[in-house]
Amino acid sequence: MLRQRMLVTGGSGYLGGWVVRLACADWDVTATYLTHPVDEEQETSVAWRRLDVREKTAVDALVREVRPAVIVHTAAVNPGQGADLEATNTTGTRHVARAAAQRARLIHISTDVLFDGEKGNYVEDDPPRPITPYGRSKALAEGEVRDSGAEAVIVRTSLIYGWRPHLSRSVRWMIEDLQTGKPVRLFTDELRCPIWVQSLAAAVVELAALDYKGILHVAGAQPLSRYEFGVRMLRFQGVDPGPLIPARSQELGLARPLNCTLDSSRAGALLRTPLPGVDEVLEEHTAGREQASA
Repeated sequence: MLRQRMLVTGGSGYLGGWVVRLACADWDVTATYLTHPVDEEQETSVAWRRLDVREKTAVDALVREVRPAVIVHTAAVNPGQGADLEATNTTGTRHVARAAAQRARLIHISTDVLFDGEKGNYVEDDPPRPITPYGRSKALAEGEVRDSGAEAVIVRTSLIYGWRPHLSRSVRWMIEDLQTGKPVRLFTDELRCPIWVQSLAAAVVELAALDYKGILHVAGAQPLSRYEFGVRMLRFQGVDPGPLIPARSQELGLARPLNCTLDSSRAGALLRTPLPGVDEVLEEHTAGREQASA
């Protein structure tokens, strides 16, 4: 039986890599990278292509070559990875979405921080009100997806974490800074719904085979402050969280969204993939470690 084709932009990234791994079971996968080396543990059946989504001609040419049934667009620049947020996140998304509109279903990965954080427990119908450059770039990207006319799902998600095949950026930086003696301040007044990367990737792959269109919130079930999240993740990695410094972003005068928690009940009713909270994920894998070592 001929398998359908999937194109994953940003396949060398953390989420993109897991989408590629899980999709290979049922899809003929082509994945892209830009500057990050491809993980040696990736499935050898994947066709890898270098792609800069800022280059419209290159995007169009690759989509014509691959002829995917589905494009999963994970490629993005996050805060701390560069100043060119709008060129990659907004203009790059425009190129991918318009190419998808000609021939493919699109799953676009968005974010919870396109909200202002004043309300919390946001539902899909709540309008974006970004207050950070990254949030603005992703809100504009959603507009590009809608304007493209592509058959699309916009997946808004939250803080992504995991430890395989390596630690996620959301955890790694804390450990590295603590090891070098740098102060690590984590905010107690910023709430998110962290999601395990494997849960999110599985949800995305499941969505690729469904007919759902529109916005879908896909985040973990447990709201946590950045400080609470950091304490849990360090303990899970066997690192003493004692040196962490609890702080409040409001007291530091920072313009950051405080409560970006997402209501993922629509995804919970639609998907077979569970979306557990951090405590449930860590408890399950701590028990697995203990059984393996017994």
